[in-house]
Amino acid sequence: MYRQILIYPDQQDFQRIVWKTGPNAEFSAYGLKTVTYGMSNAPFLAIRTLQQLAEDEKSRFPLAFEVLLHDTYMDDIVSGSPDLETARQLQSQLRDVLKSCGMTLHKWSSNSPELLNSSLSTDVEHSFSVDTDLSVKTLGISWKPLQDRFVFKVSISIKPSYTKHEVLSVIARLYDPLGFLGHVLTGAKVLLQRLW
Repeated sequence: MYRQILIYPDQQDFQRIVWKTGPNAEFSAYGLKTVTYGMSNAPFLAIRTLQQLAEDEKSRFPLAFEVLLHDTYMDDIVSGSPDLETARQLQSQLRDVLKSCGMTLHKWSSNSPELLNSSLSTDVEHSFSVDTDLSVKTLGISWKPLQDRFVFKVSISIKPSYTKHEVLSVIARLYDPLGFLGHVLTGAKVLLQRLW
């Protein structure tokens, strides 16, 4: 996605790669014209570009507007629809609005085989099968589309005793950006306070 976002020409001078091929060689410079992955401002520029695209195309793509503003995290769009027809419209609008600026959606996933089998889903993350263990991971959370469930996996080694550091490490590994595990994390933090 980053390589599809051009930097204003007057800002491109601030993105140069300078190197020498040897100790006696002249300096060479390469000017970057697009957002570069790894730069500290790259995530902001990517998200801001998607937000501006949504604003600019709001009248043509109203469903995509809402999703791009509220259901996007970095380069992942995680959204849903109340019914299959709305999901198809949303899929079409997202594909078209992003295609209008040179971006292509990849890795579609859904709990609806009809949606994944549509002509709009050219790059499907998983095809439907009897594999009930199939999961899609985004935002650090696993989603099982066939069961329509979110799954959190924590591996804890069983031993007779644990150090405070080990308990803290397990609690810190619980990543919950949507707040599903709020009550579990609160209990874990209370336990941690009692250890001190």
